[in-house]
Amino acid sequence: MKKYDYLVIGTGAANITTDAAIDAGKTVAIIEKGKFGGTCLNRGCIPTKTLVNPVDYKIDFDRLKKKGLAEGDFKLNWTAMGERMWNHLNNNSSRVLEAYFAEENVDVYQGTGYFTGEKVLRVQLNDGTLSEELTADTILIASGARTRIPDNIKGLENIDYITSETFFGEKFPKQPYKSLVILGGGPIATEFAHIFAHLGTKVTIVQHNPRLLPVFDSDISEVVLQEYKKSGIEVYLNSEMIEVEEKNGVKKFTIEHRATGEINIIEAEDLLLATGLTSNSDTLQIANTGIELDHRGWIKTNEFLETSVEGVYSIGDANGKYQLRHVANYEAEILAFNLFERERNDAGEAVTPRRRARYDVVPSAVYTHPQVASVGLNTKMAEDQGYQITVGKFPYGYTIKPFAMGYDFGKSENFVKVIADQKNRRILGVQIVGPEAAILVQPYVNLINVGEHEFKIIEPEIGFAETARERKEFTARYLDPRTPDAVNYTMTIHPALSEVSTWASGEIEFDGPILNAEQPIDSD
Repeated sequence: MKKYDYLVIGTGAANITTDAAIDAGKTVAIIEKGKFGGTCLNRGCIPTKTLVNPVDYKIDFDRLKKKGLAEGDFKLNWTAMGERMWNHLNNNSSRVLEAYFAEENVDVYQGTGYFTGEKVLRVQLNDGTLSEELTADTILIASGARTRIPDNIKGLENIDYITSETFFGEKFPKQPYKSLVILGGGPIATEFAHIFAHLGTKVTIVQHNPRLLPVFDSDISEVVLQEYKKSGIEVYLNSEMIEVEEKNGVKKFTIEHRATGEINIIEAEDLLLATGLTSNSDTLQIANTGIELDHRGWIKTNEFLETSVEGVYSIGDANGKYQLRHVANYEAEILAFNLFERERNDAGEAVTPRRRARYDVVPSAVYTHPQVASVGLNTKMAEDQGYQITVGKFPYGYTIKPFAMGYDFGKSENFVKVIADQKNRRILGVQIVGPEAAILVQPYVNLINVGEHEFKIIEPEIGFAETARERKEFTARYLDPRTPDAVNYTMTIHPALSEVSTWASGEIEFDGPILNAEQPIDSD
């Protein structure tokens, strides 16, 4: 058995912790079954936004042309878009792999890791061989997730379909589809619909929920729905796909409305499944350990990212909290600090309290047209939690910048909505629909995150001696809004231009040890 200080499964956001371990002089084992860089780099936010942005420029041009402010034709080059995307993905993935191979105290295992015991793993290597058993003092599971394949659609197993994994793989199209049915109505579904509808594809969305983007308020969803209809996207809401068959290269889909039972038959060249994610924990043989899973198969973690086995942690998609890269980055930064960067005394004992994750200030953005973004509670969540809310709403149309962008002054469905607590006047959440929503929401993310915050215990049954002590000793913290760490400790939507201004504060270096900027407040 080969022993390491630190072993990590996955090379997405987990690389933040891996780099911290290397900097701390630890011996490190990295297990990765696919391309280095994780979901975000290879089949998620980076490639999709690389395709979205040129489409957004086309929409902007078409709007200006309708106003008589532009002339000629705007034609997108799909081949060039694809080549630029693949060059970026492949070059970055290769650079990450090469950098780790070059590290003296790092061993890279390219294959599928699985547990044979409590903190013991083997790797089924991609070359067909099997590694020796591996163990480590500290193990991080960042194994990600994959598209959930529905098991209730008759005939699905007999046809060829697309997922985000295969789209950014062997099924990447040489040309935009002639017609495409997208099953799902969340971020992945709506972003793909946005991309291809403006590339000339006949797009149809089939959504189980009565609304598109149901995590947003209904007035947000309605703006997106109406814009999609204007773009020629056909949308079936509150509907199930019950059967699919393929004849002569054409797929025929049977759609049933959940409320009325009405049946519709639609045809398309291809089917994209955007039906949510399922955990990759089933590949890890978790049953050989004491690591607990929830009923959906996600790895249970507490506010310190600990699992139910001491010394084993989990971040990102693997723990099922949020399937967002900036959440995984945030978790990884917390874990890197807690494990490798805290101030220690001469005996090597940590003397700085650990950081904790909070999930009530998670921002998100969907790069539809128009963009949508949010942070904190939506209206229903706030009301369900017993808040007496008050709402402020302001349209884009009465500010001059949208007019300069080619929108009609005073005529815009786009807006910013701020939800506040009537009792203590604090902001509970923000929802935005309109251009650059991902940038506009970021100041609110920072505002809600700073100041005094009462610690929330997550999975109270998970935690060991240090956790029990800190939970008892510290019940709240204060984060000074005047410090760079007030920005550094805040989630920043990825990818968005707000990352440039946010990450600049992370480049500041102070003399002395690295401290936890969240000043813990004693329980008494």
